Amino acid sequence: MRGWLASAIGAVVLYATLLVWLTWPLAAHLGTHLPDTRDPCRYDPLYMGWVLAYETHALTTAPGRFLDANIFHPAERTLFYGDTGFGALPYFMPVMLATGNPTLALNLLFLGCIALTAASLHLVAARTTGSAAAGFVAATTFLTTRWVLWDFVATAPSYATLQYFPWIVFLSARREGRARDALRLVPLVVLQCLTDVVYLAAAVLVPLATLAIVRILRSATRRSGMQLLAVVAAALVALAPVYAGHLAVRGANPGLASQTIWRFTLLPTTLPWEPIWFRFQSPTTVTIASLVLIAIGVASLVLERRRQREPVRLLWRGAAFWASAGLLFSLTPMLYWEKTPLRLPPSLVSLVSPFYRVVRSPERMRVATLIAVCLLAALAFARCTRRLADRARLGGSAPLVRGAFAVGIAALMYAQYSRGLLVPSVLGLKPLPRAYPIAPAIDGSSPLVALLAAGSGPVLELPVGKRRDLFAPVSHARAMYRSIHHWRPLLNGYDSYWPAEFPDRMALAGRLPAADALAALRATTGLETILVHLADLDPSERAPWGELAERHEDGSLRLIGRDGDDLLFAVGPR
Repeated sequence: MRGWLASAIGAVVLYATLLVWLTWPLAAHLGTHLPDTRDPCRYDPLYMGWVLAYETHALTTAPGRFLDANIFHPAERTLFYGDTGFGALPYFMPVMLATGNPTLALNLLFLGCIALTAASLHLVAARTTGSAAAGFVAATTFLTTRWVLWDFVATAPSYATLQYFPWIVFLSARREGRARDALRLVPLVVLQCLTDVVYLAAAVLVPLATLAIVRILRSATRRSGMQLLAVVAAALVALAPVYAGHLAVRGANPGLASQTIWRFTLLPTTLPWEPIWFRFQSPTTVTIASLVLIAIGVASLVLERRRQREPVRLLWRGAAFWASAGLLFSLTPMLYWEKTPLRLPPSLVSLVSPFYRVVRSPERMRVATLIAVCLLAALAFARCTRRLADRARLGGSAPLVRGAFAVGIAALMYAQYSRGLLVPSVLGLKPLPRAYPIAPAIDGSSPLVALLAAGSGPVLELPVGKRRDLFAPVSHARAMYRSIHHWRPLLNGYDSYWPAEFPDRMALAGRLPAADALAALRATTGLETILVHLADLDPSERAPWGELAERHEDGSLRLIGRDGDDLLFAVGPR
C-alpha cells in the first residue's frame, strides 16, 4: 500500500511539474491571470469561476437559497439554466474558502485536475502492464492532446476533472463480477458524471450500459453485466436531483430551446475522416505518433498471437470498446459518407433524436475515446518494448531501454503537439506560441467593488452588449465574475439558456439612461445600482453617461463613485 501511495504521489508531482512547463508563465500568475488560448476564454472560464464560487458561497452561508443564483434577477432557480460543474466543486471550494481568490481556485482546479488525470492514466497503465514507462506514455498522450490545454479544457476548466475516467475503464474491463469492483465503480461514475451531466454523463453512462447489456446476453459474463447495470442505475439515482433541477427549469420555460445565444443547426456527421479524429475541439485530436504506436501494437498482437497476461488482455479489450463507443455514440442521427446520405433505422433515429435536441457539440462525448486511446498507446508501447527486450535479450537493462524509448516517444509527441512536425498539412496544425497565453482576471481591488459590497439591492452592469447585440457573453460574464466580490443580485446573466423575460429587460438596459427605460427596470426588478464601463461603450452611447457624471445627479440617477472610466450610479431619490 505504501509503495502504491508513493508511486501515486510521485506521478502527481511529475505531471504537475510538466504542466507548469507546458503552461508557463501561468504558474507565476496563478492568483491574477487566466488562460487566454481562444476567444471563449474571455467568458466561459469566468462563468465556471462564478458558478463554483456561487455554490461555495451558498453552501457556506445560505443553503436554503442554493438554487436561486444571483444572476438574471428577479428570475428564480437560475442555477440550473446552465452547467453547474458540481464535479469540480470539491477541488475549487477549499481554495476559495481559504483564500477568497476565485482566480487562484480556478487555476489550481485546471492544472491540478489535469495533473491528477495524467497520474491516473499513468497508474492504471503501469499497474496493468507492470511498466512505469508505459504509464508515462499514457500520460504524455493525454498532455500532448491540444484539446486539453489549448482548444477546449482551457475554456471549460471543469472538464479538467477527468481523473475518474481511467479507473472506470479499468474496473469495467474486469469480467469476474466481483461486488467490490461494482462498489468502487459507483462513486467514480457519479463523480465523473457530475462534472457535466449532459456530455460527460452520456460519455460514461451510455457505453457502460451498453457493455452491461452485452455481458448480460452471455451466461459466462451475466453476473458482471448485472452488476454494471446496477452501477448505472445507482448513478442515475444519485444524479436525479441535478437532472430534476434542469427539468424544472425546462418545464417552467416551454420555449427554452430559443432562449439562448447558442442557436445552432446540428450538422450531420460526414464520414470517414475529418469529424472523427481531427475536427476542431474534438477530444480525439491526439498526436499522430500516438496513433502510429497503437497501430504497431495492434499489428504485433495480430502477427504474434502469444497469450498475454489476463489483466493486459482485458484492458486491451476494455479500452478498445470504450474508444469505439466514444466514437459511435457521438455520431449524429444524420450521417453522410462523403456526399451520400446513410439511412439509419427509424427506430434508432427516434431513440436518439431527443438527446440531440439539447446538445450542440456531440463530439465532446469522444472524451471516452481520448481516455481509451491514451491507455491503448500505453498497452501498445508495453507490447512492443517487451517483444524488443525478448528478441534483444536485454535482461536487467530492459527497464532502462523502455524508459529511453518512452522519453523518445514523448519527445516526438511534444514536437508534433507544439510545432506540428511530421503532421500532414491537411490537418492544419499551426505551431503553438512559445509562451502559454494568459490574460489578467477581474479582481476586487477597484474601490467601486467595495461600494457595491457595502450596498444592497439589484445591480446592473453596462454595457450589456454592442449596439443590437444585447447578449454579448463577455460583458455579462465579466459582471458575474465581479459579483463574486459583492454577491448582490444581478440583472445581467450569461448561461446556456436565459429566462423568458431576460431579452426584454436587456432591451430596456440598452436604452439607458432614458427615463422611461429606467423607470420600467426600477418597477419590474427593484434596480438599485448601475455600474457603467465607459471604455466599453460606443462614443454615441458614452456621451449621455459622461454628462450625467458631470452633473452628479439627474432625477433618479446619482453618481456615487468613479474609478477611471467606470462610473457607479445609485438609482432612486437621494
